[in-house]
Amino acid sequence: MNTPYNTGKVKIGCNYQRPKYVEEDMDMLRLQSYLIHDPARLKRLYWINKFVMVVSLFVLCVVILQS
Repeated sequence: MNTPYNTGKVKIGCNYQRPKYVEEDMDMLRLQSYLIHDPARLKRLYWINKFVMVVSLFVLCVVILQS
């Protein structure tokens, strides 16, 4: 609505501004979370790395003990 509706006493919609478009693409959100160092993402990566390390050490121990 560019021009307000004039009732004679009140102009309805004279201060209305259209809502701004915010894109919520998953790639964009992931990139932003890396750039702002999102604690939830960093914590998730920390525990994933720990899990991979423990599993790889377990596999290494099994291989060493079998030989």
